[in-house]
Amino acid sequence: MILGNRIPYLSFTIYKNLPVKAAVSTRKGGVSVSPYDSLNMGLHTGDSLENVLENRRRFFHELGLDAKQLINCRQVHGTHIEIVTKKDCGRGALSLESSIPGTDGLITDEPAVPLTMNYADCTPLFFYDPVRKVCALSHGGWRGTAGDIAGKTVSLMVERFHSRREDILGAIGPAIGLMDFEVGKEVIDEMRPLFSREEWPSLFREKGNGKYLFGLAEANYCLMRKAGLLENHIEDCHISTWTHNDFFYSYRKEKGETGRHMAVLMMEP
Repeated sequence: MILGNRIPYLSFTIYKNLPVKAAVSTRKGGVSVSPYDSLNMGLHTGDSLENVLENRRRFFHELGLDAKQLINCRQVHGTHIEIVTKKDCGRGALSLESSIPGTDGLITDEPAVPLTMNYADCTPLFFYDPVRKVCALSHGGWRGTAGDIAGKTVSLMVERFHSRREDILGAIGPAIGLMDFEVGKEVIDEMRPLFSREEWPSLFREKGNGKYLFGLAEANYCLMRKAGLLENHIEDCHISTWTHNDFFYSYRKEKGETGRHMAVLMMEP
């Protein structure tokens, strides 16, 4: 569902009326100019620092939060996950150099700790345990998906914070759609060990000439289910960043010259 007054953003029905903020920014309402127009949230894109910081300020103000407190990472399309606390607030908020290096997942059991990740086709993965009061945010590109970052995130919530898998509420944000994401056989070969023969028809289509179409959101939904989340505890927004490139950034469609939208997950005090 799209919320916001001056700055529109995506949120999830599954977290409605729970003490958690979960949102994905769009590309609307910012100050960045082409090719980053307009609400670019990524400090690593080539956009000016001043523009990105103003965009973040506007988005966080819409959420009722302070952008200077956000925690951001230097994402590397891996599966490393960091556990963070209030002491980490502000890392990556004002500069790329201060962000958490080499990380594609964040977990906290503390309130008022805004976890953030940046995306432009890859899959935003949200996790919230309302019983143990733990939340996590991960970045599911194709390499992270092949490494089962969704399952690793859930396992870390269980191991470190004693979450029960059946309590966790998951959400999947905008990502490049199955019919839009062309990959080579090497990607399919990386994915095959993760999924059963029965699951494959919902995940990929063969195009010929060694090319395939692959569904990142569909794959991560399967991986959330394999990690123990209940079917009715997962919400997929079913939005393709390629198809809805007017509203979200698409690295593939814009040939790498584009901005990033930002996912935010925070437990309220």
